[in-house]
Amino acid sequence: MEAVRTILDSAVPLVAALAVLCHLCWVGIRRSWDRVAGLDRLRQSVVPLKERQRVETEALADLTCRLEEARGRLSAGEQRVGHLQRQIDAVDKEPPVFLHILGTSGGNRSTFRAEVQYDTAVATAARAAGKPVNPVWRYDNRVLVHALDLQSARREAEHLFPHKAGFKVFFHAPVP
Repeated sequence: MEAVRTILDSAVPLVAALAVLCHLCWVGIRRSWDRVAGLDRLRQSVVPLKERQRVETEALADLTCRLEEARGRLSAGEQRVGHLQRQIDAVDKEPPVFLHILGTSGGNRSTFRAEVQYDTAVATAARAAGKPVNPVWRYDNRVLVHALDLQSARREAEHLFPHKAGFKVFFHAPVP
């Protein structure tokens, strides 16, 4: 038994040394073969390409996300434009209202609302006499008068829209 043990004790390190030597030879042959075949240069050129592909994939994902956000904003904008177009169409169907503002708003001045109409009898007589009647008076005309009191507001409105010329002014309650 002791003879077997001495043989094993001397053979194991020899086999281990031989295995290490074979492995080192294999690694050296493989590396030199890779260099000879150009695989080393190919690997060195593939690594930057993989990095570039990763960066471009991230950039593409970012652009895709931004594109989806832009499409969402575009859709919301188109919906808003459609809503505004419907509102514009509704306003276009209504007759116009003309607003006349008299005076300037100030610290102690009140705002008075009134409606102005042009008398149809006067308009008919003017047309018969060949005088043109402004088409504004076919529609609603409103007046905002900035004055100290209702009497001052009436005087300003009567000055601009005199009753003798065929205008009728109807005042409402003061605007708070």
